[in-house]
This record gives sequence, structure tokens and C-alpha cells, in this order.
Amino acid sequence: MKLTRLLLEADYTHIGYGKYKEKGKEKDSNAPTFKKDDSGKFVPISAHASAAKDAGVNKDAPKVNIFDKPKEEPKKDEPKSEPKKLRQGNPQVNKATLAKAEKLGITPQKLGKEEYQKKMAQAAIEALTDSNYHTEARELVAKLEGKPEMAERPVYPSMKDPKFKEKMAAIRTKYASDYTDNVDGDARDLGISASQEAGWGGVDAADSIAFTLRMNGFHKLADMIQSVFDDKPYMKGEGKISLNKIVKESFINEGTRSQVGVIKGGKIISVYVHYDGYPSNMKPGLEKHMKDEKDVMTLIKKGGARGIYDDKDIEYYGNMKPMKGDMAHINDYVRNAGNEASADYVYLYNTADKKWYYAKTYDDTKLKKL
Repeated sequence: MKLTRLLLEADYTHIGYGKYKEKGKEKDSNAPTFKKDDSGKFVPISAHASAAKDAGVNKDAPKVNIFDKPKEEPKKDEPKSEPKKLRQGNPQVNKATLAKAEKLGITPQKLGKEEYQKKMAQAAIEALTDSNYHTEARELVAKLEGKPEMAERPVYPSMKDPKFKEKMAAIRTKYASDYTDNVDGDARDLGISASQEAGWGGVDAADSIAFTLRMNGFHKLADMIQSVFDDKPYMKGEGKISLNKIVKESFINEGTRSQVGVIKGGKIISVYVHYDGYPSNMKPGLEKHMKDEKDVMTLIKKGGARGIYDDKDIEYYGNMKPMKGDMAHINDYVRNAGNEASADYVYLYNTADKKWYYAKTYDDTKLKKL
């Protein structure tokens, strides 16, 4: 039998890869190709494949990688959602805010985790309010305090309301928070710095505070700060905005800016005041702090103020340049105060009759008695 097998093998030539052809037909592409079966018999390739198939072996079946784990199909009652993409913010603003925080010593290594997070939260609120994003600032305070009602916009009473003082006191009580009252000076400095570095763009300013937190490992607070912009209409599309994309009326009675100054000998000089420039706030504030020309000139020399309130001292800015004009062109002055100085109102103390006058920059061209 062994001899017979050898004789059979002499009739075939091996052409490689375990394949054979009949001797003399090695180069004939149409000649059948053979393989040896288990008994040593030469069987055409097609017949060999058919036999293997009958035996349950499929050589054409794809190989299985044992390291590939089957993917779980999502359950029908659990829809798959895309993970939320973190906003990276403006790299230049991020870098400046991180450096400012380190310069001021606002780091977890120096302050401890709890105090550090408190100061960073205060800085975020300062950045938002300094950028005139008061709605978002309230929402952040509400999240931090766990009091949703603090996100509501306050409704200020009229000065003519006989219960004006009581209602104002109730408003202050409702919105009282460690994050907005008696704010640490360094935290305020950091927030204002972030706002100014961002060109008073609240989104970039807040994102830079969040970036600084993430660099120190505080992702939860960073997420909370950035979440105040979720679902805001102005965030659709670009993911960030500038002030000129927001409807100006949204700032009325909140981030209302103003110019405050004097009229003397027909000449006008005034300076920028950042917050709450609407008449119901400014009238008692001016009566309390601006009793004469000297007081107004002090405001101008000290470079403007954050706000003028009847219940607290003035916080001067120190770096705002005064705006000048004359009464002969008061309509141009009022218009320019709005277009060039971003003021909603102008308040001027007339040294001639020692009275306060005002104008709404986008509606009035003449002054009215306050």
C-alpha cells in the first residue's frame, strides 16, 4: 500500500501551499488542482471543499477574534445620548485668569479646598455681574444656595410706594447670600479681571473661571458655573457671544449703565457708573452721596464707580476717563453718551440751580428734572 501511494504521488507535482497538479500540467491554468485528503488520496480542490462543508467545516467563514467583545445593544427604554461637550472658552482669557488667581493666592494649596471653592464661586458671580449677565449670576447663586427662587428677577417697587423701604428690605433678605454679600476683595478682583479680560463677555469670563477650577481638579463646581448658559437662546450656533448680540432691553433695571456729571458755565463733564443706573435707584443714591458739585467732581476724579446706592458706600472704579460736552449741543451729548459710552441714562448736577437733571439716552434729546 505504501508502494501504491508512492506511485500515485509520482503522477502529481506539488505547486505550493499544499496544492498539486498532474505532472506535465503544472503551467496549464485550466488544469484541475488537487489536495491530499486524510487517506493520502489526491482529490480535486472543489470536491475537497465540498467534503469539508459536509463535515461542518467552512473555510470561507470569517475568523473570530476572541479579544473582540460583542457590543451590547442599547435597551429600547434607554435611548442613547451624546455626552455633553465641555466648552473650552477663550485660551487667552483662560491663561490670564489662571495667572491672576495664582498671583492673588487663590489656590487650593494656600486656602484649602472649601475656602478656595467659595472664593472661586464668588469670582464667577462677580465676573457675570460685571459683564451685565445678571440673570445668569442669579441662577448661579440659586444653584449654589440650593434655592431656585433666588433665580427670579427682583421686582423693584416705585419710589412713590408708601412701603418702598419695607419692600426693598424684603428683596435684600430674599437675595442675601455669602456668595454676593461681603465678597472677599481678592475674589472680586479676580472676577472683574476675568470680565475685563473677556471684553465684558460674560460667557468667556465665566468659562475662564471654570477653566481655572478644572486645572485644579474641581470639575463639579466648574460644571455648575458653565451650566447657567445651558439652553440660553443666544448660545445656539456659535457657543459663545458678545454683548452686542443680546437685546439691550434685557438689561433694563439690572445692568443699566449711566454717565454722572455736572453742568457748569454751559460746559458738561461726566463719568461712567456701571450698575443700576435706572432712576428709582439713582435718585436716592445721588441724594445720599452727591449733595453738591464737590461730591460729583470727586466721583469724576476717582474714575467713576460700580454703582451709587443709598444704603452703602460708593466703590470707585479709578480708571474711567470722563466724557465732555456743552449745553449748546445737549442733544448730541445725550446721544453720544449712549452710542459711545454705552450709557442708558445721563445724570447731570446743574451748579446754577443746584438741581439734578437726567435723560434716557435712546429716547430723549433734552434733560428733565430728576
